Amino acid sequence: MEGAHEKLLHLSFEEAEGNEETNSRLQSSKFILWLQLFVFTFFVLGGQAAGTLLGRVYYDQGAKSRWIATLAQTAGFPILLPFLCYPSPKNHDDQQLSIDHQSSVLVRASVYIFLGLFQVANSMLFTVGVQYLPASTYSLISGSQLAFNALTSFLLNGQKITPIILNSVVLLSFSSSAIIFQDKTGDGGEISHKSLLIGFAATTLGSLGYALQFSLTELAFQKVFKSGTLKVVMKMSFNIGMLVTIASLTGLFASGNWRDLEKEMREYRTGKLSYVMNLVCTAIAWQLYAVGSVGLVFKASSLFSNVIINLGTTIVPIFAMIFLKDEMSGLKVFSLLLGLWGYASYIYQHYLDDLEAKASEVKSLAEEEGNF
Repeated sequence: MEGAHEKLLHLSFEEAEGNEETNSRLQSSKFILWLQLFVFTFFVLGGQAAGTLLGRVYYDQGAKSRWIATLAQTAGFPILLPFLCYPSPKNHDDQQLSIDHQSSVLVRASVYIFLGLFQVANSMLFTVGVQYLPASTYSLISGSQLAFNALTSFLLNGQKITPIILNSVVLLSFSSSAIIFQDKTGDGGEISHKSLLIGFAATTLGSLGYALQFSLTELAFQKVFKSGTLKVVMKMSFNIGMLVTIASLTGLFASGNWRDLEKEMREYRTGKLSYVMNLVCTAIAWQLYAVGSVGLVFKASSLFSNVIINLGTTIVPIFAMIFLKDEMSGLKVFSLLLGLWGYASYIYQHYLDDLEAKASEVKSLAEEEGNF
């Protein structure tokens, strides 16, 4: 799948050869692409920040159910129903029917089920991470997702690993791993080393799992879901969300935790209404995050999507400090700076790729003009 900058360069190359009407259409296409990337980016950053903070508040106010917290991460899928019911433009209908015919229902259902079950495990790991770690610490550790995704993208999606990208991977890995040497959270007291290890291991494994899931999602878009419409993004988010919600509900009832739901609501420090509102807002926030992240995979690549997610790790600690009185220790600041350095290295590599691609396009155009 082409990266965002490659798609824009492809549009620009076509624009140089077309007439004025074609140029106007291509300019509109580029604007729409940038607008879609901006909207999906906003969904990812906003949903990630709100979902993480609300998850921390859920536990801080006395709630304990991991299954409920995991369920809240995907239960917002019904809000996508209006988008699924909205008819696609006529010029895409034939293409969509052809694609649906080529990709059998069984194959698509298998992809949904596999990705859905995979997400259940990842969501549970992240739920454990949020429970045992402060919001800022959790966010910094989850930044390793980008490093892991660089590896999975290389193996599954043909992403090239340059020295600069490798530098980014190493920096981001050190950025997340440095947190394990901290004995105090700085967020309201001390926690045991065992709890810190559990939170660190769960969040790290969750990051690895999501990195692999994103690369597999990109592979699915390449091999199975080849539609050019955004409706495929909504369908994937809805179906995976529904499957994960069903799996989470099954786990909730199978474990017997549903019996404690009324007690948990009653003992919630800020009241039952606050408990319900927390879960509803959490569900909406994580659904926006899910749509945004899948949308960025669809419109750009899994690695680009994870870059934006990693950017969110620098935003969440700031909001945690503002809203949750989360302190930023020296070690966290050092870890955050390493993460920003790794993020900057990645962006610089894409800047170099952009220059190389532009030079290649100009050279190709010049050679074609010389042949006439």
